[in-house]
Amino acid sequence: MSLKTLSVPWGEGKKEFQLPEESIVWTISPKAIKPVQDEREEILRAMREPIGMPPIPEVLGDPAGKRIAIVVDDNTRVTPVNRILPVVVDELNRYGVQDSQITVIMALGSHRYMTDAEIEERVGTECYSRLRVMNHEYDNPDQLSYCGKTKFNSPVYVNRTFVESDFGMCIGNIIPHFVAGWSGGAKSIQPGICGVDTTAVVHLNSSLDWPERFGNAENDIRLDIEEIAKKAGLKFIVNTILNLNEEMVHVVAGEPKTAHRRGVQYAQEVYQQEVTVRPDVVIVGSYPANRDLWQAGKALAAGCMSVRKNGTIILAAPCFEGAYPEHPDVMQLGTMDPVEIFNLSKSGKFSDVVGSTGYISAGVMRQMAKVILVSDGIDQKTTEYLGYKYAPSIPEAIHIARELEGDNAKFGLLTHGADLVPRVME
Repeated sequence: MSLKTLSVPWGEGKKEFQLPEESIVWTISPKAIKPVQDEREEILRAMREPIGMPPIPEVLGDPAGKRIAIVVDDNTRVTPVNRILPVVVDELNRYGVQDSQITVIMALGSHRYMTDAEIEERVGTECYSRLRVMNHEYDNPDQLSYCGKTKFNSPVYVNRTFVESDFGMCIGNIIPHFVAGWSGGAKSIQPGICGVDTTAVVHLNSSLDWPERFGNAENDIRLDIEEIAKKAGLKFIVNTILNLNEEMVHVVAGEPKTAHRRGVQYAQEVYQQEVTVRPDVVIVGSYPANRDLWQAGKALAAGCMSVRKNGTIILAAPCFEGAYPEHPDVMQLGTMDPVEIFNLSKSGKFSDVVGSTGYISAGVMRQMAKVILVSDGIDQKTTEYLGYKYAPSIPEAIHIARELEGDNAKFGLLTHGADLVPRVME
């Protein structure tokens, strides 16, 4: 029996483990597509040749006194904000926009506030010193504006600074997303800079039937998100597509929906891969969704879509900040049925609706497969309380998986689970 050494990313390093070669049916990672030669020139090309709309100077008109709001991803995303934002700001300066007219908003969604040091690292020291930069406060009504309801009946509460700007734009990155189909585009607005009431409705509507949307850009939740962004005043996006090594392979810019869909076409080349066989066990690395179990759910979703029905998933997720640090009330739910939690949230009987939606989605995943969690940040008691099996290491998890699936179990590996969308071809 020949053993093969494999690994998954783990924080700044990696976790290695071994499997018999004959037991491995596939190993899937984002593709290492050749990057662009000059990132700055690629960003400028995209901005100067916008998709689906005229160039910014024609839309903006006379820039004097106009307020520009730029939404950027927080540090739960791999978006290279500190490589993009300086180029975008310099280009706005070239159009006649002064630094004092620009506000940068961190798209926290419901995540914790970023510290000053984290923000500086995220946007780059130069932009941090030149521009006004603010954390979004999704639960502060004084910082939100109401913009009506969408045709899906979602109430639209959005960051007031963004709504009151004269030109709103966002910087993001396009990767698969199990709720919205694909991230990027208008998703920087919802949930990025929306209020808790907006995010609760949209997330709840997407929580039970997420498998229908994973990897599909044309779905009801994505369309609702885009209507929210339009009501909020989003005019322009700059989105990257990165390869396995987080290098830029494409940049798209322009009208939020049209440019996003073009970007999805590029992103599919990197992140969407065919699965011809669903193995008994799928090992999933959560990277880059490493921070907590809420984030790592993205990777678990990819595992559920690629393992055989009622098979076993080994979720290798550091969860450096624990399970649900921003949603502690979720920890009282244990292993309740996801439909029961959905109904409690829908009727207002569970206070943290946003938090419950992550748990509902996870509950659906637990019904699709058995899950063994390997994590530095979540202990055995918490793991088992949440309905997962516990293992202190990937090799030990493999041992448990063989006990569940048999000594002849077949394995698959998703190295960067939160960045992959399996397309099952069975």
